Amino acid sequence: MDWAKFLRGATIAIGLAGAIVIAPAAPAESASALPPNIHFRAIKVDVTPVAQDVGGPTAQWLAQALPGELQTAFANRLAPGDKSAPILVVRIRRVFLGASQNGLLGPASAVEALDNIDGAAVVVGPNGGEIGSYPLFVPLDNYTGGTNYEAGTEQRRINELAHAFAYWLPGQMGL
Repeated sequence: MDWAKFLRGATIAIGLAGAIVIAPAAPAESASALPPNIHFRAIKVDVTPVAQDVGGPTAQWLAQALPGELQTAFANRLAPGDKSAPILVVRIRRVFLGASQNGLLGPASAVEALDNIDGAAVVVGPNGGEIGSYPLFVPLDNYTGGTNYEAGTEQRRINELAHAFAYWLPGQMGL
């Protein structure tokens, strides 16, 4: 085995993993600033791209888990009776469940062992116009939803991704 190649690959993988881990904390550069007291009339979730990409139960699990997580994350910003308040539309573009491993074996394993969710929140004004768009990519260690090898772990991992996305989203939006 060429140790120089191995160490170089390991360093790159660790660097990539570090860059990915801090990605959720970076503010959206092109999004417009929202007023600090903004409230939303409703939260809508669109997982159509996930259903088209991976289909099956993954999109269904996400559609079940994400609305409740978003309701919790934005609980102090909901004004259902306010017709002048904007709507928050959350669209998930992609969900990826990483390889079942601990990320310690091989130079690319740290990246391959990550689950991730990629989407965006779009704030839509009462007139239907877009006020701002806030993309968000969140990686998680793939064992946060439970042991990878036991039956049913995929749904728990999707639930954890939904929770993490909802947790990071208000900060990504500057709220």
